[in-house]
Amino acid sequence: MLGLCGLSLDAQTWDAATLAMGWSHQDKDDSFTFYDEFSAALQTWTRDGGLLLSTPLGNMPVVPEKWIIDPHNNHWVISGLSLIQVGPKGKILKTSKLPAEVADVAWDVKGFVLSFRAPEPYLEKRDFTGAVIWSYGAKPSRDEGPAPLNQRPILIDDAGNVLMASGASLNLVVLSGATGRKVTEMTLSLPDGSRAPLLEGAAEARGPMAIWPGKEVIFATVKASQVPAQFRETIQGLALARLDLKQLRLEFLPTGLSEAHLLIGMLDSDAVFVNPTGGLVLVKVR
Repeated sequence: MLGLCGLSLDAQTWDAATLAMGWSHQDKDDSFTFYDEFSAALQTWTRDGGLLLSTPLGNMPVVPEKWIIDPHNNHWVISGLSLIQVGPKGKILKTSKLPAEVADVAWDVKGFVLSFRAPEPYLEKRDFTGAVIWSYGAKPSRDEGPAPLNQRPILIDDAGNVLMASGASLNLVVLSGATGRKVTEMTLSLPDGSRAPLLEGAAEARGPMAIWPGKEVIFATVKASQVPAQFRETIQGLALARLDLKQLRLEFLPTGLSEAHLLIGMLDSDAVFVNPTGGLVLVKVR
């Protein structure tokens, strides 16, 4: 069974438990970094330690969409077609142009992977100078006109491979984190052994995923309208597709949350969601 609980902390300058909005970067130390529009800063926070770091972005000419923090505490901010390197005190160090808008990001100690919104899958891994280490797929052309907003969420697993979801299938494409070459595709089955069904609705509309560290389990958010009809009876709002990578098994789990909640990561045995009205909600998983 899944249960809901809220996060509560002592009052402090900035508290994600009540103030967090939108997308977040979760690091290996279980810290989360959110963009706070009111203070125009990136706020790094942990459940046990509270606010750890505040990086001002007052001079940034765009609204941050996603961001990565490198080992030198520089922040790599993505907005539209721009990749902006920001120093620890908020100084803009470098700005680069991207080939398309970014749908999702993942990172490891050597760099970060960008999954682009494009008609066909296209990923780039960049080091912490911004240089491209490898690419996967066909680079989108800016002359092609508006591209479908294909959301291809990505993760880096415990072995350093890049996992990519795409389209209506819940199967995952596995790429080498070192070279970007395709290693395999994980084909999932239901608990009864039958092939996992496709999601319903628009194939390009995919929600975020989160990895359960050390468990070989991925959780992918799925709207109730996307859940195949035979599993939808008890599911409303937002569901979690539980992808067991060891057994290659798929299950659908209800969350009790509305579709507007955003999955941002895992803490112990809880999936962490941002409430659309602000703050965090935890959903117990198994």
